Amino acid sequence: MSLTKVRVGLVGLGLAASSHIKAYQTNSNCEVTAVCDIDVVQAMLIAEQYKIPKIYSSYEEMLKDKEINVVDITTPTFLHASMSIAAARAGKNILCEKPFCLNLEEGQSVINEVAAAGVSLMVGESYVFMTSIMKARALIDQGEIGKPQQIRERFGTWLQRPGALDTERESSDSHRGWRMNSAKAGGAGFPWMFDHCVHFFATAEYLMQDIKIKEVYALKSNISWMNHTKMNDKNKQENSEMHTYRPEESGDIPIITWTYEDPACQGVWMRAEALNGKYDPMYGFSATIIGDKGMIEVLGEGGKGLMWNDKNVHLILHRKDFDTKTYRFDEGGDDIWQSEVSYYSCAHRNQINEFIDSLLAGKLPRYRGEDGYHHVKTTMAAICSAKDGKPVNVNNINDKKYNN
Repeated sequence: MSLTKVRVGLVGLGLAASSHIKAYQTNSNCEVTAVCDIDVVQAMLIAEQYKIPKIYSSYEEMLKDKEINVVDITTPTFLHASMSIAAARAGKNILCEKPFCLNLEEGQSVINEVAAAGVSLMVGESYVFMTSIMKARALIDQGEIGKPQQIRERFGTWLQRPGALDTERESSDSHRGWRMNSAKAGGAGFPWMFDHCVHFFATAEYLMQDIKIKEVYALKSNISWMNHTKMNDKNKQENSEMHTYRPEESGDIPIITWTYEDPACQGVWMRAEALNGKYDPMYGFSATIIGDKGMIEVLGEGGKGLMWNDKNVHLILHRKDFDTKTYRFDEGGDDIWQSEVSYYSCAHRNQINEFIDSLLAGKLPRYRGEDGYHHVKTTMAAICSAKDGKPVNVNNINDKKYNN
């Protein structure tokens, strides 16, 4: 069923909330009518800042609001499934941040409830809605690099803008520390990986024209030596607000390789940044896609350092027997990162516009519950591989194997 006007109630007023609210407020077919958080003071501040008329401290009460036809869930991961199920049962359409479940049983329950209620569910996988990443996919679809066969993903340090998170709520361990707690963030001992790898795998499949990943092999690294190594002042300064993202001593995975269902295709992801004791001059996320006729290099979240002819660029297209082309996507800068491309808030805006358009047209959004479920399952396979020290077939993953 299509909507004539999207009216949103947003629950969870942490880091992603402002990006979501700003995105909704740029679309004339939508309005944010309510915000909800157990921190009433924060809810009041956000409501005042963005001129939102209603405030709730109870999610159950917000779901009773008949004016709201979409619920946006930006709470910690352990609340995603239960809140999505409650929203579906209340007849609300849902946008739920990634990862949208802690395990496969939860994820399947959400999918089933959404289908039974006849509502729409979009999972907030914002990487595949970055302007730079979408342009890379468009060039691949146009045949610019021929058949894509290999993806190399690179993850370096995120460099924050000064003052971007200078609030007690955002910079405190009590607020953000849940991300390194497996009981709340998922990961069975690898919470950082669970929170982030859904991004990396979603991008790896999107840029391989939606061919599914078949088997993953993750390497585990011991970083206990970092406790005895004094980081330099520059690294301390750059990462002071991000220390809650540092892996546990036994839980760093710096390299993952994978194969696709198409045997001609493969991929690799490599993490080298201050938080796992390594250095890479390229900041943030970037990807290289290699085909039989060309290659694309592209920046993602927090990306900085991609150069061509001594100039910073956002995407490079190399083609056999043709001149190299470069692209920039100047979208006003990033709200959080010192980067060359905008992730906060432009990727969220692109994603939310897709969701609004799908609701108005009565169509399914581009990234749905089934997609979120699949990339959680792929991430679980990577974690199992790191624990077992051997390749793992994604189709063989279940909750019991994952939790052993």
